[in-house]
Amino acid sequence: MPIISMQTESATPSPNTVNYKAPTWAQNQHVQSLLATFKLRRRFVQRRAQPMLQASQEVIIECDDGIKLQSFYAQSKADAPLVVLIHGWEGSHQSLYLISCASTLFNHGYNVVRLNLRDHGDSHHLNQELFHSNRLDEVVNAVKKIQTQYQPRKLFLTGFSLGGNFALRVAKQANKHDIQLAKTVAICPALDPKDVLEKLENGLSLYIKYFMYKWKRSLRKKQELFPHLYDIEESLQTDSMRELTEELVNFYGDYDSINEYFAGYDITGDYLSDLDVDTTLLLAKDDPIIDYRAIYDLPVNPNIQYFLSEHGGHCGFIKNSKLHSWLDDFLLEQFKLKAD
Repeated sequence: MPIISMQTESATPSPNTVNYKAPTWAQNQHVQSLLATFKLRRRFVQRRAQPMLQASQEVIIECDDGIKLQSFYAQSKADAPLVVLIHGWEGSHQSLYLISCASTLFNHGYNVVRLNLRDHGDSHHLNQELFHSNRLDEVVNAVKKIQTQYQPRKLFLTGFSLGGNFALRVAKQANKHDIQLAKTVAICPALDPKDVLEKLENGLSLYIKYFMYKWKRSLRKKQELFPHLYDIEESLQTDSMRELTEELVNFYGDYDSINEYFAGYDITGDYLSDLDVDTTLLLAKDDPIIDYRAIYDLPVNPNIQYFLSEHGGHCGFIKNSKLHSWLDDFLLEQFKLKAD
């Protein structure tokens, strides 16, 4: 059981602790974070995930205003609960943490949808406009379309990192849009975008280089597909994530400044105070990208449980030498009480 101590009423959240204990060789925050997406881990994860991967079918979700989002649906059994999984920034349905969790859920009788955000995975061609983190309406709409199409007995939503941020914002709007979410779980969610950028700028350079490489690759792909709309090669010469964000916000966004853009998906403060969906947030104290202390800027809300781990890095939580992730166990534990 992951819960050790229960949250109590206070002016700020009192996070539950968890029983996850990282192996001695994997207690370093960077080891955990890098193993979450480690290429050599892929063959082990994919081998375990073969039943789920073989059952997966690509489904293009037709959202409002002609917007299309890519997803992959795997049915474990008819009339089973359905879990929608959203990857992190520059991840996709093929991210290892997503495949691992989807496989475990599938093997335990859940149907799963791995939903790609715009311009993630192989979806750059589906929409002309660039992805940015405030494109919430289309994700809300996609989750509603998934509910309508599959009519699940119970609907769950899980997001990782930026996907966790999206999941929490979708949950906030769920009842307004008649989305019947039984539970939402956000793993290492991006809480304060300004703080995330500062952590990347001041942390181990490997992370910002990794994200910049993937982001530039994505933007060049978009430019190749829509050369009449985008001429951004000069902007891509910078190695500064802040500069590139400012350039794109100024030229292709509807924002006067980078701070206005960040404010659009900042979920600290009172943003979640009126969240009326059963929700869980999990953060790690040693996450090199998300500052766990932002959890104390979130509201005390009877619908939200906060969990805090000593180790785990960013979406890692590797638990053994076979490179299994404790996150899979955590999600099963979170969903099982609501699945019946």
